[in-house]
Amino acid sequence: MANEVLVEEADLDDGVVMIFKDFGRRVRMAFDPRWLNESAALQLLCEDLPRLAGAMNVTHHADA
Repeated sequence: MANEVLVEEADLDDGVVMIFKDFGRRVRMAFDPRWLNESAALQLLCEDLPRLAGAMNVTHHADA
């Protein structure tokens, strides 16, 4: 079963490029576009949460 990843852009503190909160089947993630793009942020997220690799539906904040 796929997981939902809610993606947002945010102005994060210096040195913080991506943050996330894991709610089980739903993950909320924010990344700072000054430091990386969405693809890189999702790849970083999959390194932290390997269960998401190949099993996620991405939703953007404006879509939610």
